[in-house]
Amino acid sequence: MLSEPQKINSKKETLEYLMKRFGHKVLKLAYYYVRDRYQAEDIAQEVFCKVYEGLDNFRGESSYYTWIYRITVNKCRDYLTSSSFKRLFFWDNIKKLDSIKRQNYTTRLFEEIEGGEIFKKVMDLPTKYRIVIVLYYLEGLNTKEIAQVLNLKESTVRTRLCRARDKLKEILAEEVLE
Repeated sequence: MLSEPQKINSKKETLEYLMKRFGHKVLKLAYYYVRDRYQAEDIAQEVFCKVYEGLDNFRGESSYYTWIYRITVNKCRDYLTSSSFKRLFFWDNIKKLDSIKRQNYTTRLFEEIEGGEIFKKVMDLPTKYRIVIVLYYLEGLNTKEIAQVLNLKESTVRTRLCRARDKLKEILAEEVLE
């Protein structure tokens, strides 16, 4: 069993603890944002580099979990607004590789609960709705924690959750009628 990070002596041991504890969750969150396996892995690596750099300055005003998730969200947003993403996104759309990669990776990495049809519909939602659904239902965060991670008001999180649910109901109802 891993010891608590407050009891760990070295910065390296703290990082190892945090990587073991949150590594898979960071990878999943990055994937939910960028929908590309390899880019999600790169982002996860960048997140833990940033965590290592910031360990000395971590004041404990939030949990490690919230802090690391916030870094992950920022790294994902940085990537999505970068010019390299926009170039890649353009070519992926032309070649239609995005959907193929997403289908293959989704079923392999997240097959325990996320491989189903509803998960695929969630992944097709706009990012602002997809992320709150994932954090709330799959990661088990409450609306206050999601607000901290995404740097939003709690009321905004609740609104996005409601709208995301409505969009999913709409999509699923259309499918049933077809």
